[in-house]
Amino acid sequence: MKRIHIICSVAALAAAMIITFSAISVRSRVLADRVTDQRLVDIDCRDASTEGMHVYYEVGGKTYGNKNGWKNIGQMTSAVSGKKISNIKIKLSGKEFAGSIKYQVHLREKDKWNGWATDGKLAGSQNTSKRVEAIKITLSGDIAKHYDVCYRSLSASYGWMNWAKNGEVSGTVGCSKNLQAIQVVLVAKDSGLPGNVAGIVSKQEKASEVKMSASSPAAEYNAEPGPSYPLKYEKDAVYCYDPSTGAKKTGWIRINGMTYFFDPAKDGKLTDLNVNDFFSKSVFIGNSTSEGLTMYFNSKGKNYLGGPLVAAKVSYTFNSDKAKLNGYMLKYKGTQMQAKELVKKCGAKYALIMMGTNDLVGASASSVAKKYKSYIEGIQKTNPGVVIYIQSTTPRRGTKNVKNLSNAKIDELNVLMKKYAGSKSDVFYIDISTPLKETDGNMKKSFCSDGYVHLNMKGYKTWVNTVVSHVRKQYLDKAAADAKKSTETPASETQGFG
Repeated sequence: MKRIHIICSVAALAAAMIITFSAISVRSRVLADRVTDQRLVDIDCRDASTEGMHVYYEVGGKTYGNKNGWKNIGQMTSAVSGKKISNIKIKLSGKEFAGSIKYQVHLREKDKWNGWATDGKLAGSQNTSKRVEAIKITLSGDIAKHYDVCYRSLSASYGWMNWAKNGEVSGTVGCSKNLQAIQVVLVAKDSGLPGNVAGIVSKQEKASEVKMSASSPAAEYNAEPGPSYPLKYEKDAVYCYDPSTGAKKTGWIRINGMTYFFDPAKDGKLTDLNVNDFFSKSVFIGNSTSEGLTMYFNSKGKNYLGGPLVAAKVSYTFNSDKAKLNGYMLKYKGTQMQAKELVKKCGAKYALIMMGTNDLVGASASSVAKKYKSYIEGIQKTNPGVVIYIQSTTPRRGTKNVKNLSNAKIDELNVLMKKYAGSKSDVFYIDISTPLKETDGNMKKSFCSDGYVHLNMKGYKTWVNTVVSHVRKQYLDKAAADAKKSTETPASETQGFG
């Protein structure tokens, strides 16, 4: 197995101390939340002069300066607390393989990514008052066939982020947090990720944190519905092409109201969706179990996921909605109304419904399913074009009133509603129940707040993450399917992408 080499490490003496984290609200996509390849790689720290390929680094900034020259194999810069980096240089050394290293930094003051720098050229700003928030690093040429470049950042307030790899974002964007140090490591191709290098432990499981603002790249195509760029399906991937030049477009691109990420580090391949575009136009509907979503969203910040609306009410049922029962209806801006009217008033394009818990008490799953279908069809009749997401009815815990509300009945209802959603083009089913269950079918004790049907914050996190993952996958799959169809269809017959 090829020897693995440390390339560079920028770190402060303070990194060895315990770092206190401050909670930061996030409006947008979190990049590289959890790196999928968790194999840890041992790092060879022998003298660089004995090795074939190396990477050297130099950083500059108000508290750094450029006095220390080029560093490698885990050497630290001067131990100054609270360092701020304004520019970075990185270069390859060695003749084992041909190729280049390129890197790009995000400057906090400009709130944008600078252009790519290569092979020792300066990335960032000579102005030491400017501060780097994040960095991307990638390899090109023959060396990229034999090595992966892995890197991580020490970010103010967040501490050491997890490892990023081959062009992923490391650090923060739009969070006003300076990049204080980095580590960069070459590892043999596809061998895994580094572990603790130079005694430093990552304090975060994510590689980066991104908070979009009006001037962020994702807002470049902010108009509705957005342009219709030609998409092509090539080698099992989706690419976006500029119709005027025929060149691949990269970065965040808004297409028909949704924003997609075409990764420049992966030759422009479509890799992600800005889920805020979806959830900012969504309403979560339900009873007291859904009501807890408000508390969870508030804990994450008012603009989390774009600020979706939660319309839920204690003891809310299909019957109370139909009968317009005072005190047991949904509210929007202080006014009670039926679900179909609420969706119309708030202008939601997507309605995510989780019902059935109250309705199943003393009723059969089949009778509740019939009411559920009528409820959904009423919403869609009043709101043509609205897309419905049925979130599976969540499991219960404990033995209280089991006959009136059993997990067997809940499971039966979920089977019926999944089948119903499968028969519709504008109704989708999301299984949020399975991640919340013990092996015996009960709600997990660690997710339950009252020993019965209500969730705690950990449970809501699992619920929301499940929904977000479903939406991201659904839209990326749709993009691939639409692009494939468009690519296989003569240009005169294509209808663009939405």
